[in-house]
Amino acid sequence: MKQSWLMGVGLLTLCSVISIRPATAHPHNNPTTALTPSATYPNSLKPGSNEMLRAPTAMAEGVEVIISDVIIPPNSRLPRHYHPGEEFIYVIEGEVVHVEEGKPNRIVRAGETVVIPPRVIHAPYTTDQAARAIVFRVHVAGQPERILVEDQ
Repeated sequence: MKQSWLMGVGLLTLCSVISIRPATAHPHNNPTTALTPSATYPNSLKPGSNEMLRAPTAMAEGVEVIISDVIIPPNSRLPRHYHPGEEFIYVIEGEVVHVEEGKPNRIVRAGETVVIPPRVIHAPYTTDQAARAIVFRVHVAGQPERILVEDQ
């Protein structure tokens, strides 16, 4: 019950974050911020996970919310890792190949979403196109954002 409640809170918060974002801020509405291999990333963000918020939840002790703006440059691969909480991903630019243990690889394009359960090992990568995503995590408080797993 607690886990499904947390998932509901997470989805509600993610929807709120996405819905309040001004239309002019979206890369498709402003060609100067579109992600291309040679583009400057918007708002001085750097490739990787740009943590925008980390805050405890008032309704669940020992749980925090992390929201990140994640930029993966073209032809890049993230190391195999997992998170000590659920991860909700909304791709806002480009596309990424989602690699999750036990599932077939999936191309996730702008406007699409992915939900990754806690502790599931994954390692997304890009091809010739950069990707940008808003990532929302309902996370065990005090734990690192991600935990690396050695390649097999």
